Amino acid sequence: MLTAVAGIFGALVIGAWVVVAWGSGRRQPWLLAPLALLVVLLVVMDMPGWSFLPAVALVAGTFTELVLGVRESPAVRTKDPDAPLSTERWAAAVAAPFRVALAEPWDVVAQRTLRRRYRRMLEHQWQVTDRESLVAAFEAHVEELRTGSTLDLVVDLGAGVARSRLPREEGGMDTGEQVRLTPEQVERLREVTGAVEGDETVIIGAYQWWRSVHAIRLVCAGASLDWLSPVETQTMLRRVASDLQRRYASWQQLSTAFHAGYLLWPNRAAGDEDGGTDRVWTALGLLTEDPRSPWNLLPWDMPLERVLPEGGTPGGQEQQESRS
Repeated sequence: MLTAVAGIFGALVIGAWVVVAWGSGRRQPWLLAPLALLVVLLVVMDMPGWSFLPAVALVAGTFTELVLGVRESPAVRTKDPDAPLSTERWAAAVAAPFRVALAEPWDVVAQRTLRRRYRRMLEHQWQVTDRESLVAAFEAHVEELRTGSTLDLVVDLGAGVARSRLPREEGGMDTGEQVRLTPEQVERLREVTGAVEGDETVIIGAYQWWRSVHAIRLVCAGASLDWLSPVETQTMLRRVASDLQRRYASWQQLSTAFHAGYLLWPNRAAGDEDGGTDRVWTALGLLTEDPRSPWNLLPWDMPLERVLPEGGTPGGQEQQESRS
């Protein structure tokens, strides 16, 4: 009788844990798998009384994940620190703040555990629901970056206000976008721009190219959802990486532009899809300062690999991109 009760109770607990772990889209709840296995083994070995101990522990872990919503703090994590340099690795480093915010490895392009999170992000921020709409969104975003206006961010450190404008050579007209900064944000911008004591205004030029990170996130989402083949993934990442290397000269310039653009990003309070505003901002600080950060380890001007399609010879689009 006790064995039957323990078996039913264990099955219900394990079922609830699987549902919560799958729904969370995070790695942490899956670390409870040994408890679930122990419950099964103890029931099978006719030790039903002992099986209640790991079952109760599994209930506690599941409850914590479901109700309390405990999250790992942002952290710079790398799946393979010794991996060779590659275009995919370089491009993944550009989008690292959004992975670091979730304490996920920054160097994994196709991350299966983030599928549900990516689906929400694609639908809510891009209205993307399938492969065709994802590719269309990527192409439109890249084209907008290439043909759009260059923008400067003028930061008044004294007043704590940042506003977007056209460059002086294009008239210097304000675009109407501005944000009031917290004291911590002012101090961070002072640090990343290298403003010395007494500087009250700094100008961050061509900051709009930070939005290349969104193109990279679209590709990572498509790869994670198996909407893009490895060759398509590599080709699209190479296009974005090539554009960025031409526009900026260092990871420091990207970091400065990322800080500036992120503050003005309309979706920066999107919440769960991006790990939360404060977490991404914290991640930016980690990537700028942590010596293990790819922004401090990878060479900015790394030569980009040519992408070979299934036929083994470079495709026409790839050849055109390499000449542009």
